[in-house]
Amino acid sequence: MSDVRDKAKKFLDQVPSTDVTSDGATAALFTKLTGWTQQSLQDRWKVEDVAKKARRDAGNNDMTGLPTTTTCNEFVGRLSAAIGSPISLGQFDIEQKLKKAGLGEAWIPASSGKRPGMGDVFRPLKFHMGVSYEFVGDTWRTVESGQGGPGQDYTKGHDIIRRKEQPWNPSLLQGWVDIEILMKIATKAPKWMVGWWRFEVNGTRQFVWIPERGSVKLFDAQPGNTKLPPTGDGKKGELTLDPDSEGATIAWEGGTVPDSLRHLPGVDYMLGSRGAAQLQAYKLK
Repeated sequence: MSDVRDKAKKFLDQVPSTDVTSDGATAALFTKLTGWTQQSLQDRWKVEDVAKKARRDAGNNDMTGLPTTTTCNEFVGRLSAAIGSPISLGQFDIEQKLKKAGLGEAWIPASSGKRPGMGDVFRPLKFHMGVSYEFVGDTWRTVESGQGGPGQDYTKGHDIIRRKEQPWNPSLLQGWVDIEILMKIATKAPKWMVGWWRFEVNGTRQFVWIPERGSVKLFDAQPGNTKLPPTGDGKKGELTLDPDSEGATIAWEGGTVPDSLRHLPGVDYMLGSRGAAQLQAYKLK
């Protein structure tokens, strides 16, 4: 298991097999894992109950469209902090937020044919968020907050963090955040490295786009505009920065030999190797 999934498991393993409620003996643990107390929930529910009471008094028990605060997002937000995520994952529009932050590759659509792993944050079709724990066959085990609520009387309700099991059914999901991919692409490339490069190795020229965040892309044809990112899909590579950010290794998809490069001070040039061959990289202006 990767380091980030180990961190996620450590966070999730704080949740016992029994419910963690916002009141009673588990109240302190609930607050630790969500940031909310029973009192803060009741204060919020009291405000939200004004409109609900008006409907009840009118003989209407349908509360559709009225807000009800629970802590599913806050629980996911605390997980985000535990794994060192660059953004809080506890947001209903998380797919859009990832793309805006240049982290869109970490979003896995439910139609992908894949399954979420330990610690991956999922977004159902309904307004809710939870965290994947594991699969046992086709049974999906998750950990989710927001499993309670104010009830009919906000003074007697409580919220709940709960371990759950359900048959795997991706048709009920929008998708999920792959936290392993997220953390791989979360590191920002230094400013001098971002942009188009011409790689020369064994008499061959290739053109490589290095973004601030996300996968490196390699093309055989020179870009039409070196000021703009590519619009097409090239060969993808995973960028790992050297500790001093003055060099990097690029692991290309397909299992080919990685590129190792170091920046020469004061010039837009990197020198390195691809296997036994010398590799030179020139920054395109």
